[in-house]
Amino acid sequence: MRKEGTESPFLLPMKDALQIAELVENQIKGSDIFLVDVKVTSGKITVLADKPSGITIKECITLNRYLTGELEVDGMLETHELEVSSPGMDQPFKVMGQYMRGLGRQVRVSTKEGVQHEGTLLSAGPEGIDLLMKSTSKINNKKATTEQQLHFPFETIKETKLILTF
Repeated sequence: MRKEGTESPFLLPMKDALQIAELVENQIKGSDIFLVDVKVTSGKITVLADKPSGITIKECITLNRYLTGELEVDGMLETHELEVSSPGMDQPFKVMGQYMRGLGRQVRVSTKEGVQHEGTLLSAGPEGIDLLMKSTSKINNKKATTEQQLHFPFETIKETKLILTF
């Protein structure tokens, strides 16, 4: 039986991440900013946030200053560095806000069965996402393009990423 106030050090990062996520959610309430992830590792706290039009550096700085003030009281910043940023375009989607931000853009969906699909993200909702896939073939020496719309329930998706084109 564990005494009150004595917690396993292995449980602290998860507990801290949940507490930090709650602080972030309270701070961004009423704005269009959404929390993507909070990671607490030995020596570092990473907060990833975004918004439909893309989070600005100024908004990240504001959130960083708020969290610094809150976390200094708990002494967490004596042992951890704090980083607040956007998740980066090369990172997999984790929350609905990222899917909504990706509407109309090219994505790669990897299913849990190991199959990859590329296409335009048409919609995203509680049940999953819809992808418009185009394929080109030659019929009688003429190029023919066909379109197919596929639905992917979230429970079948391993990962979704933007396809970066330059």
